Amino acid sequence: MNKDGFLMFKTFFLTIFLLSILQGCTSSVEVAANIGKKYFNKKDNIYKSSPIYKVGNKYQVKGKFYYPEKNMFYNETGIASWYGPKFHGKLTANGEIYNQNALTAAHKTLPLPSAVKVTNLENNKSLILRVNDRGPFVNDRIIDLSSKAADLLGLKKKGTGLVRVTILQDKSVALEKLAKKGSFPEIIDLPKPETPDVIVPQKTEVKVEGISKDHSKQKNKKKLIFDLKNLKNNFNIFIKLGSFSTLNSAKTMKKKISYINKIKIYKIFKNGKYLYQVKAGPYLNVDKVDNILSSLSANGMQGAKIIIE
Repeated sequence: MNKDGFLMFKTFFLTIFLLSILQGCTSSVEVAANIGKKYFNKKDNIYKSSPIYKVGNKYQVKGKFYYPEKNMFYNETGIASWYGPKFHGKLTANGEIYNQNALTAAHKTLPLPSAVKVTNLENNKSLILRVNDRGPFVNDRIIDLSSKAADLLGLKKKGTGLVRVTILQDKSVALEKLAKKGSFPEIIDLPKPETPDVIVPQKTEVKVEGISKDHSKQKNKKKLIFDLKNLKNNFNIFIKLGSFSTLNSAKTMKKKISYINKIKIYKIFKNGKYLYQVKAGPYLNVDKVDNILSSLSANGMQGAKIIIE
């Protein structure tokens, strides 16, 4: 081994050692391995792909922890963004090469790869995408779309959009099985499932004199088909600030953030008990929500979460 090779070898294992003793991130060895993979495989500014199936451990970005999990009931509404040229050709979180022209997406917690249906709530356009990367980590976005996906869904010019993201169980299981055998096909190349994918509808809330009451019945978790024809064209954006077991605690939170307008307390029923949820809104555009989230973050409110109704 020549001198340059020895120095490269020494640097790689020193990186693993230092990261393995870091506190606050349970997957530091995994991070070190990924850094080493990028360091050794990079040649002439081209990354070589070594993809794996991955759920991952708890990790931290910008002071916030995320908990990856295999959630086959995932069904959320929120704000989508997109990423393109800056990351094109680089490695994704599971070791694939990011292609901005493929129908893929990044998600903070879902397995890599998995399949999701993304619907633009403002025009009802939808796509089935393959999740193969981690992100986004800006202002509580729920998904980062590839450049191609954002274009087809009609939100690329705006930069962001209101979306529903629902995991597709059969396709996700198929992707997992293939990935564990070393195969990472695009969604279009997957064999057709024997049974159709199903989507679980979200619960709804009804406001009553400034406090909302949850009227959804969750006696079981049977998989139900969500009817996209029932989607409305107009949606409001709320910021959930916290849930409390007592009304007094909710009022204290409301008073603490009185510098924000449109704050209300909602009474909800969850996990067999009533809670008092503090939400700000409704707001009609993403820019307004971004400004409010920046203000909340500056005042130490890191747990604020965007919800779409």
